[in-house]
Amino acid sequence: MKNLSIMSSGGVPSGGVPSGGAGEAKNVPAITVYKFGKAISVKSSDITCLEGVGNYTFVYTRHEKHLVSKCLKEVQEELSSDFLRIHKSYSINARHIASRWPDYIHLSCGKVIPIARRRIRETHEILGRMALSA
Repeated sequence: MKNLSIMSSGGVPSGGVPSGGAGEAKNVPAITVYKFGKAISVKSSDITCLEGVGNYTFVYTRHEKHLVSKCLKEVQEELSSDFLRIHKSYSINARHIASRWPDYIHLSCGKVIPIARRRIRETHEILGRMALSA
């Protein structure tokens, strides 16, 4: 399936370590959200999942939920770090998986995300490979 993939930042294979100096920390993908009229940058490593609702996306962290006026595909491409599209409306950060079941995934923020029927087999294959490489 074309849409089911884990994107890694900076062209580094997922699980790989980028080469370079201490300046690499600045290259952590982030997205700008607005809270009470102020722009806040949320790092991709802090995001547990993304939920697409039409042309809007809810960005979930462990304790907060933000609304971004971009579609899920645009937000996922902007963040492009360890996100796995497991459903038409959901993309998860693989680093925040608390447990996985045959047809859903439980995240560290407490949210339970369904896996689309057509993506179950491939989702578990990818997550299994990630567990072996970790």
